[in-house]
This record gives sequence, structure tokens and C-alpha cells, in this order.
Amino acid sequence: MKMIDIIRIAIGNLSRNRLRTLLTISGVVVGVGAIVFLVSLGFGLQKLALEKIVNLEALKVITVSPGSKLDVFLNSQTAQEFQNIENVEAVSPVKRSVANINIGDAKTEQVMYGVKPEFLALENIKITRGTALSGKNENEAVVSKEVVTNLGLKQDILNKSITVRTIGADSKNIENMTIKVVGISDEKGVYVPYDTIKDGEDNLSSVKVKVSDKQYVPNVKKSIESLGFNTSVIKDQSASVNQIFYIIKIVLGGFGMIAFFVAAIGIFNTMTISLLERTHEIGVMKAIGGYDKNIAMIFITESSLIGLFGGIFGLTAGWLGGVALTSIINLLATQSGGEAVSLFNIPLYFSLGTVFFSCFISTVAGIWPARRAAKLNPLEALRYE
Repeated sequence: MKMIDIIRIAIGNLSRNRLRTLLTISGVVVGVGAIVFLVSLGFGLQKLALEKIVNLEALKVITVSPGSKLDVFLNSQTAQEFQNIENVEAVSPVKRSVANINIGDAKTEQVMYGVKPEFLALENIKITRGTALSGKNENEAVVSKEVVTNLGLKQDILNKSITVRTIGADSKNIENMTIKVVGISDEKGVYVPYDTIKDGEDNLSSVKVKVSDKQYVPNVKKSIESLGFNTSVIKDQSASVNQIFYIIKIVLGGFGMIAFFVAAIGIFNTMTISLLERTHEIGVMKAIGGYDKNIAMIFITESSLIGLFGGIFGLTAGWLGGVALTSIINLLATQSGGEAVSLFNIPLYFSLGTVFFSCFISTVAGIWPARRAAKLNPLEALRYE
């Protein structure tokens, strides 16, 4: 018997019991849809996280922080030493302070960073409104949307003056100043020109070192570490993010697998009932010369088709569920002043793998009923009613 004939017979058998076939496929759709929905959420969040921390320029940036040695300090002098390292293109020191921000009667406490103008570009900090720091005026600031929210402001804070009370690292160097808000960003904190934060001890919280080409990053990183400082690069962070989301996707996929294996039990039950209902038919096929392997292939093909259609429709259902949830969340986000994002991502290899896995598991679920059908005694099968 040709394979096309086996497929034609299998489709005909499934069509004769449409309701049962539909319910069995629906079980597979629920299982596959749950897997696609949950795992694609993991893929989407992973992509979103990596987009926030990774870009081509960021791969050339090394973040330097104080080391464990008590006699090694991160200050302006050491920042200048970094500039003298071979293949270093730019050095951007960062001061850090706690700031109490007032505008009218509204108050909030935020972390304030004293940075050079190029720092915002090195950190890929996007200005959603207004402009970046010009570096020409100490009394300017870029604030986050969180600051605006915490101040409870309904009016626009852009180009308005805020009162800032900074507290130095020693908790003694306290200074009050009036600063004009020139830009608003999505990042947390307040960014002001480097010289705005005056710390008598000349302590830096970190230094951003940009290398001329990413191929020199390992060598520059090693040179800085030899001076006694800790370093980190985006590549290390992205590797950690990928590892975390790998675990998250396994956990989410595990929940979906529960529903899928319940569907596989349903396929096994459907094929077993089909075997009992068609025992007489199998006897007739054997009596007129049907081979055992052909009968087994008919049953296996039926279960495979259930898995195939269930996988395709389940993939579609999971994708539609992700689109619907993303639309709802983005609608709420944009209404509250947030940014629309894509929470779900379904790579092509995952889509094809899901359909293949659905078909494979369904085929496995149909093997035992198929073998049982092939081994039926034709005389007993003909007498079966």
C-alpha cells in the first residue's frame, strides 16, 4: 500500500468521527498554545532586556568600579591614568550623591549622578523629551520619568527650575542649588554635569572607559584590573541575562508541558477507542491481504495528523494570545504615559520545533494502539461485534 493511500484512509477515518477528532485536536491546541504563549513570553522579555543593555557602541564600553584594595582609590587621577592606556578612546568619570528634590511643595529623594556629556551616549540613555546635557552649564539636569511621577506633577517639568539639596558621601558635604530641567529620560535618577556635584574627597562611584574597537576590550580590561579595580562589560551582563532567561523559559515551558502531556493521553485514549470500534474493519482488511505494517501505519498516521494539526493551530493560538495581551498592556502603558513594547517573541526555529515536537509526541502516543491493531487475529477480528 502506497503512503498516499495510507494518508487518504487516515484522513477518512478522522473525518468519520469529526467531533471526537475535533476535541482531541483541541486538547493538543491547548497544550501547544500554552507552551508557545509562556515560552514566547520568555523570549520576548529576554529580547527586551538585551535591547536595553546591548548595542554596538556599548560593547566597547568598560565599567570600572572601586576594587577591594584599601590603598587604591578611584578618583580623577586614576581616571586620567585610564585615558593613557593604549586603545582607550574616551573616559567618562561618574560621581554619585543622594539628592532631595523640591519643586513647590512637592518633594522626592533620588540618586543624582555627576557625569560628562558623553556619558549619556556611552550608557545609551535615551532622552524622550527635551535635550541632553550640554556640558556648558552646571545648573542643568536630565531627570527620569520616575522623578516626575514621584513629585506628583501634572504640569510639564521640562525647562522648569527645581531645588536640589545634595548630600556628599561623608554625609557632611551638603549643598543647595537650583537646577533647570533640560531633558527627561526613561532611566532612573537625576543626571547633572560632572562639576555640579562637589565632593571634597574626589571619590568617583564609577568610570566609563570606551575602547576604540571591541577587539581591544579584553586587553584594556586586563590592564585596568591590574591596577586594582573591578571591571565589567556588557558582554558579561548579556551572558548573565541569557542564562537567567534560559532557566525562566524552561520553567515556563514546563508548565505548558503539563497541559500538552494531558493532551497526549487524550490522543492515546482516542486511538484506543478507535481500535475497538474498527476491530471488524481491521479483520476485513487482513482477510483481503492487508499487511500488518500497513494497518499499523494507518493508526500512526492518524495520531500524527492529530499532532500536526494541533501543533499548527496551537502555535497560532499561542501567537494570537501574545498579540492580544501585548495590545492590552501597551494600551494601558501609553495611556499612563509609558512606552509601548513587544513582550512576546516567537523565533522561527522555536515555531518549527514546537510543531515537530507536537507531531512527534502524538506519533509516540499512537504507537501502542497501532501495534495492537497490527497484531489482531483476523478470525477473531471478523467475529468481533
